[in-house]
Amino acid sequence: MLEEEQAGAMPERRRKKDSDSERASGEVVAALLSLLFGIAALTLTHWWSIANPSAGAMTLLRISSYLPNGLRIGPYGGKEVTALAAWLGSWLVLHVLLGKLELRLRFWIPVFVAGVFVLLLLLWPPVYHRIYGWPA
Repeated sequence: MLEEEQAGAMPERRRKKDSDSERASGEVVAALLSLLFGIAALTLTHWWSIANPSAGAMTLLRISSYLPNGLRIGPYGGKEVTALAAWLGSWLVLHVLLGKLELRLRFWIPVFVAGVFVLLLLLWPPVYHRIYGWPA
């Protein structure tokens, strides 16, 4: 009988050890928010390049030159580099700030999904043409 009680207690101890080794939810939130910042940077640079093509294209071409063969894809390479820098930079900062915190993922995951939806919608030509007052 004593062995059965001890055997029943073992899974409890394992559960505690497993829960102790789990990652904090702040790391997940930091990763999700950094993805949103990367997509937002891509959206903003795209809007800038179409609103002011002469200045935007030249600046994005200069940034694109840092990629291997980046000039072959034109100003899109500059948009990629900008999005990558925003994503990695915000991930480092947010990981330090939120990494050890326990945050509610039931709140942050819908915020992430809604943010991705809105940012991708803003990249759709009929939407930003309407915002700029251009013909669709």
